[in-house]
Amino acid sequence: MAPVPVPYREPLFRALAERAAIDPQVVYLSGSQPGWDQPPGWFAAGEGYPSELLAARQRSRPGRSPLSVPRGLGAALSRFDPACVVSWEFGPATLRALAWCARRRRPLVVFSELTPWSDPELSGRQRRVHRLIAPRVAGFLVASTQGVERLRRLGVDPERVEVALQAADLERLRAAAAERASEPPVRLLAVGRLVPDKNLELLLNALHDTGLTAAEVELELRGTGPLEPALRVQANRLELPVLIPGPAPPAELPGIYAQADVALLVSSYEPFGVTMREAAAAGLPLVCSRRAGAAGDVAVEGENALLVDPGSRTELSAAVQRIVREPELRARLAAGSRAVTERHPPEADAEAWERAVLRALRPRDMR
Repeated sequence: MAPVPVPYREPLFRALAERAAIDPQVVYLSGSQPGWDQPPGWFAAGEGYPSELLAARQRSRPGRSPLSVPRGLGAALSRFDPACVVSWEFGPATLRALAWCARRRRPLVVFSELTPWSDPELSGRQRRVHRLIAPRVAGFLVASTQGVERLRRLGVDPERVEVALQAADLERLRAAAAERASEPPVRLLAVGRLVPDKNLELLLNALHDTGLTAAEVELELRGTGPLEPALRVQANRLELPVLIPGPAPPAELPGIYAQADVALLVSSYEPFGVTMREAAAAGLPLVCSRRAGAAGDVAVEGENALLVDPGSRTELSAAVQRIVREPELRARLAAGSRAVTERHPPEADAEAWERAVLRALRPRDMR
């Protein structure tokens, strides 16, 4: 039960279908998400596995995933009649699935991107619901090792948790990276929605503080969102070499990463940050927020990334200045990104999903 069809999850679902250890059937709870500021084509359903698209009542939260109540979920589950259900996070759809599974004695596994950094963003009621659900499900999949720590704090035994990093189309990114030919200025790339959580206003201020010239650096903000006009004004006022060319169709992303020298993710709130996995697969050095779930798994301090406090303009400025003016550092971190990607192949994520589902299907006393 996935929230919406998005391009970075499709390789995982296709891989699960091809491997055939489990037979995935995907119920998308909605065709799109209000507040995500993405072109409709970005939500195109994938191919290679059976799926169904539901409608949902959604309450938009600007820059965040909406609160979503799907229609017809119980009927869809009854049509598919799954041996095991995997649901996203702890919202209304998971509560509905938990009731369906309880009546039919089917196991429920919850996939979560949330980390300890997420909890301050949740209400007390939401945290209580999470604690209520945790012991009642058969297992968990999380998008990062930070997710394991969050569940441990909820009283979940780590043995009940599998880590499957947020999926992405890594092979196409690797192939594009082989064609990179870097020339001055150093091109910094930030891919994502232009919303407050991405912390891009602070990034522009930090870039200004570096004193780097247009001959040394260029920043591309690749995305769309409500902050686009304000970011353009800010970049012009600070006389920064910033490009904001709009959103990137999924098919164009490998080429965009291939033209960059450094990838940045400086979000103040970021449950995972799939762009860090994409950029690492493209062989880019990373500057990554410590609050991103990707930090520690695919953005590793000193190996392929400089990790920064997203609240510190000074720290971010220093990291940008270092990575632009130290080509040896960029080369070392780029090699680290290739090593990190080899360490976390997509097959490992599919295997984690298979382990979580197959373990949930065992009799309770054998798990």
